[in-house]
Amino acid sequence: MNPKRSAWSLEMGSIASIPVRVHVTFLFLLVWLAFGTDAPSPMREAGFVILVFTCVLAHELSHALMAKRFGIQTKEITLYPFGGIASIMAQPSPKGELFISIVGPITNLIIAAGLYPFTDIGALTNKDLSTFTLVDRLFITNVGLALFNLLPALPMDGGRVARAILSLLNVKQPTRVAARLSQGICLIMGVAALALEQPMLLIIAFIIFFGAVQEYVRAEARIVAVAFTVRDAMIPRARLETFTHGTTVSKALRIALTSLQPLYPIMHGERVIGIIHRDDILEHAATQPDEYLGSLTLQEVPTIDVEAPLSAAFTTLEETGTPVLIVTHNGEFIGLLVHDRLSDFLLLQGLRDKRSKDNDAEWSTPL
Repeated sequence: MNPKRSAWSLEMGSIASIPVRVHVTFLFLLVWLAFGTDAPSPMREAGFVILVFTCVLAHELSHALMAKRFGIQTKEITLYPFGGIASIMAQPSPKGELFISIVGPITNLIIAAGLYPFTDIGALTNKDLSTFTLVDRLFITNVGLALFNLLPALPMDGGRVARAILSLLNVKQPTRVAARLSQGICLIMGVAALALEQPMLLIIAFIIFFGAVQEYVRAEARIVAVAFTVRDAMIPRARLETFTHGTTVSKALRIALTSLQPLYPIMHGERVIGIIHRDDILEHAATQPDEYLGSLTLQEVPTIDVEAPLSAAFTTLEETGTPVLIVTHNGEFIGLLVHDRLSDFLLLQGLRDKRSKDNDAEWSTPL
């Protein structure tokens, strides 16, 4: 929803009504391979990378299409130099997560099976990569992608499969168990990377480790949110700076420079007609000072009732990708619920709950 959200990625079209974007760093990678390396055939290397990312796109598209079978939409697919991400807009059921996760690696295995008749399997045992044909390299790459993604570590597909199976087996706090498993695997990978002097494996272990931490934090936040309502975490209207619909960027700049408020409602009477980011005001002040704020705002901002469970608000923010919700009571605007503020609120409440449990444990310990 943030206009700057995809500033570093370019939309290349859509497949099955799902926008496909390519991060600009991927384009830099292609240019570097084509003109900045000493490879015997730089253009061939760039072509190989394009074919690999076509396979990655097929992998991510399979996730999206399977999610659609379970009634879950995908906001977009973005390709990065390190792989692809399908932004699925809801948390699926355990059964849904199992099928959505497993279909990606299966897609790579299907591609590998299609390449198998044209692959020189004997040549794959040769450590000299220069002897591999393009088909040989694509075959081994797809097998590698499938096996790597099946690693039972969040946020990899294999980790999500493990979490889904734990949920189906009625294991308590499956995300916590899966995250602990993931961190253990990453520690083993890290030790192996140091022993084998493989810095790339160490970097991958760190990325997966922190990805597992994020999955765990998100799951804990959902648990904490159940005990609260939107009223507990929102910013009341009385504490908000607002702008009228006819305000220009130059006039808004005076307030934006003296206020740290990240988002401002644009009002038409008592109705919110949009939300503008403080950063957007600062960014356009030099080039478009006379532009009306209405042309720079988030126009479609979801609303939520002040008495709604905070867990419902958390889900809406996660599924829609919007940074803010408009809080209403009987249809009247009474405040904002900002994603970043909600994250901080849930983190503080989680820490307080943990401290309370620790204190109870201390008092209950016999002397």
